[in-house]
Amino acid sequence: MTPPGSSTRGWIGSYLLLAVLWGCSFLFIATALQSFAPTQVAFGRIVVGFVLLAAILLVRRERVRVERARLGDFVIVGTVMTAIPFVLFALAEQRVTSVLAGLVNATTPLFTAVFVALLLPSERPDRVQVGGLLIGFGGIAVLLGIWNSGAIDLLGGLMLLGATFCYGLGNAWSRRRLTDTGLTNVALPAIQLAVGAVVILPFAVSTPLTGELAPAPALALLALGLGGTGLAYVLFWRVLAIAGATVTASVTYVIPLVSTTLGVVVLHEGLHWYEPVGGAIVLAGVGLTQWGAARRRAADAVRAADAASTEPGPTPVLASGVDDAPVPAPPAREPTTETHRG
Repeated sequence: MTPPGSSTRGWIGSYLLLAVLWGCSFLFIATALQSFAPTQVAFGRIVVGFVLLAAILLVRRERVRVERARLGDFVIVGTVMTAIPFVLFALAEQRVTSVLAGLVNATTPLFTAVFVALLLPSERPDRVQVGGLLIGFGGIAVLLGIWNSGAIDLLGGLMLLGATFCYGLGNAWSRRRLTDTGLTNVALPAIQLAVGAVVILPFAVSTPLTGELAPAPALALLALGLGGTGLAYVLFWRVLAIAGATVTASVTYVIPLVSTTLGVVVLHEGLHWYEPVGGAIVLAGVGLTQWGAARRRAADAVRAADAASTEPGPTPVLASGVDDAPVPAPPAREPTTETHRG
C-alpha cells in the first residue's frame, strides 16, 4: 500500500527508470561479453557502481563506519549478493539467451522466501505463501523446458538459478544481520560492492579478454555499472521510501518485460513458447507469495493494535520505586523489498 500523502508523481519516474535499468542489465551483459570475460564484466560493473555510490557519499559528507562484529556479515552478503551472482549471470549468458536470464531473474523472491523461512522463524510461510512457492517453482520447470533435454543449455540454466539462489540467501541474511547497523541506504550497498570487488579482483586481472576491445562492449559495461549497479540502488531506495515496499516489489513484474523485449528486438534472440509461459507462472507464484506475506503482516498489525488497546493504562509508581507501567511497543517497520537484477 502506498504511504499516505505520497504522490504518484513523486515515484513513478524513478520506478519506471529502475525497471528499465534492471531490465537492460541482461542486454548490457551480453554486449560486454563480446570483449570481456565474465569475471571482468562482474568486476567492472561493481567498480563503476561503487565509484558512483562513493561519489554520493562524498557529496553528502557521510562517514562510513563498520563495526568489527559486522565484518563477517558484510563479507557474506557482499560475496553472495554481488561477487558470485554477477559472475554466474555473466557465465550463463555465454551459454543461454539474455531473454532466459531476465526471466529466471524473476525467481529471486521465491528463493528469498525460502531462506527467510529458514533464517527468520517468525516469518515462516503460511499456506498461501507455500502455495505460491509451489506454483513458482513449478513455473521454473516450465521456463527451463525440462521435458526437453535439448531445450536449453543445462549448465547455463543452473548458473542462472545459482545466481538467484545467492540473491535469496543474501536478502534473508541481510534482513537477519544487517538491519540495525545504523548505515544509510547508500553506505550499505557501497560496502557490499566494495567487498564484491575485492573477492573478484584476483580472477578478473588473471583472465584474458575474450575478444578485441571495442567501444560497444566498453560502453555497455560502463552503462551496466552506472545504471544497473549504481544508480539503480539510489532509485530503488527512493521508490521504497516514497511508495512503500508493495509498490517497489512490483518492479519484479516489469523487469522481464523489458529484458525480453530487448533480447528479441535488439539481440534478435529466439523465444520459445514455454519461456514466457513459464515466466508468467513464476510471476504468479511470486505474486501469491508476496500477497500471503502482506496479508500476514496486516493481520499481525491488527492483532498488535488490538493487544495494545486492551492493555491497562500506566499504574502508579510503587513504594519500592519500581515503575510497573507497560513499555510501549516500538512502531512496526515496513520490511525491505527483495528485488534484484542480473
